[in-house]
Amino acid sequence: MLRLILLTALILSLSIDDIRCDPIGNNNDEQFNCTDGTSIEYIDLCNGKKDCNDGSDEFLYNDITKSYCGNQSCPNNYVKCNYGACIPITLLCNGVKDCADGSDEWNYNCTDHPEYPDEWKACESGNFIEANKFCDGKIDCLTAKGKEENIDNSDERPFQCLLKSCSPHKNFRCDYGGCIKKSKICNHFKDCIDGSDEKDCEYEDAKDTPRAQKEGCEIKANQNYNIRNQNQNSNVYTGAVDRVSVDTRISIRCKNNYVFSNGLSQQYRICTKNGWDHPLPKCIKYCDERILYISKSTKVECIHSHQTVDCKNIVPGTIARVSCADGYQMPDTISDSEQYAMTCTSEAKWDKHKINCDPVCGHQVSSSIPSASDAPWHVGVKTYINQTCGGTIVSPKSVITALHCVQDEDIMTLNETDVTVVIAGDLKNGNIHIFTVNVSEIIDGGDIDVALLKLSEILTLSMNTRPICFTNAEAITKSNRAFLHSWTKNENKFGDVFNKTELQVLPNADCSANLNQTYMCVRRKYKLHTNGTLCEGDSGAGIIVENDGVNYIIGILIHKPSRNAGCTNEPVVGTVFNQIPEKLYKSIQDDKESKYIYILK
Repeated sequence: MLRLILLTALILSLSIDDIRCDPIGNNNDEQFNCTDGTSIEYIDLCNGKKDCNDGSDEFLYNDITKSYCGNQSCPNNYVKCNYGACIPITLLCNGVKDCADGSDEWNYNCTDHPEYPDEWKACESGNFIEANKFCDGKIDCLTAKGKEENIDNSDERPFQCLLKSCSPHKNFRCDYGGCIKKSKICNHFKDCIDGSDEKDCEYEDAKDTPRAQKEGCEIKANQNYNIRNQNQNSNVYTGAVDRVSVDTRISIRCKNNYVFSNGLSQQYRICTKNGWDHPLPKCIKYCDERILYISKSTKVECIHSHQTVDCKNIVPGTIARVSCADGYQMPDTISDSEQYAMTCTSEAKWDKHKINCDPVCGHQVSSSIPSASDAPWHVGVKTYINQTCGGTIVSPKSVITALHCVQDEDIMTLNETDVTVVIAGDLKNGNIHIFTVNVSEIIDGGDIDVALLKLSEILTLSMNTRPICFTNAEAITKSNRAFLHSWTKNENKFGDVFNKTELQVLPNADCSANLNQTYMCVRRKYKLHTNGTLCEGDSGAGIIVENDGVNYIIGILIHKPSRNAGCTNEPVVGTVFNQIPEKLYKSIQDDKESKYIYILK
């Protein structure tokens, strides 16, 4: 069936297609006077386009009932807009609104039901409803959205309903245009979606209107409900007790930190003559989920009724199993093999605090091919003046290096925005992913050549990114054997392989007679026919000692060969890690995650 039949009230079979009729019987040579005082050609009247500045050539004041176009007929190969204007049939359903009310693009006119094009019409959502349900006072168009539904109102829009026929003898026209039976006026229920059928009514006393009391369904006050009348697209007031009429469809959402026990975020009920089609659902409290996601050190799995569920809107009875993320381990107070479990109680509170896991420090995953996993604590420190140094991860949020590495030629500490940290991450496409992290703060060591770089983000630990351990154990800190790592550099770029240099820890006098206990003296382990291997760019790297499979930092290299010397095998100076200023040490300790205190909404 042609869409022409769907839209036109009358189609005139004229011999000339471009003839336009004069809706009010005027000569086309005259001008049409717009209500704002301007004029247009009569040929432009009722053509679907608002040629008058105020649109009065199509309809007045956004009111389609006040239009010159309503009674006009359209020529052959033209179709009629909902309010009466004529546009060429070629413009119908072309994706552009050529009618002033947009009716040429309504799904009602553009989408036919595959089997019953006359009996069923399309909503804007694309769903079909019976044609006689358009403009009947209640909303029937819905749009499917997963398990939920929402109204789209397109069956009760004023631009369509105000011009729809409505017998004044049998029916009542709602203010927005919908049409209901006269018997529904002033019956204590809003049968028009705008409630205009109950406006200006003089009701009898409630005791004389048993019908109004008995019909419909009751909704008792519940501060944890958010209820909408889907027929009227309005909220239902539940201050004490409210009622809705038969055939009313409501949607219910929980609020105030409550949720449905079945996990749905929204449910629907229909009021029948015998009451609700199903009992109104109960909203119950849920446990605060934020505590489960506040830390990078843990991962969580939620179990409810022996099934794995999303850790969202957590209902009582749910068990949250907490385990450590990669690169972390359970605190000493908890067995490594134990999975820490929290239960959401009936009061919507967790039965215990959530733990945070501790970083795995000082462990390396060595392979036959030298790579960043040989020293996952080692990083590069780069400044805006292209100065490069080494550094060591001492916590997921801090890197320690030499102070002179982050100073300019005037020995002034740089702004943190001028410094970045270069880190070796996980493998990507077979190669180690090298990335940079910004620095949020530089804590300098004052007179001691050491600086702590606070990172702008907490590092995600992996086999190539882990912190170093530190200790006060004298057997480790007084070791006479150590080593450091450095980046393999190529044209001033950081590579993905680290070089390892073995060191001898010498008496301080070997470096300087005046060297105090804040510093240490090291030299590359002696080997014949070896060129200088402690080079510019190694400053700031950690001096590391391995003990029983765990690596510890005992110092920070601060030797800075001149640019002419480049590299050396002579003894050089490092800062003893345990002698760094207290403010640096305390800042590292403060990086430890604190327990997350949560407040229920």
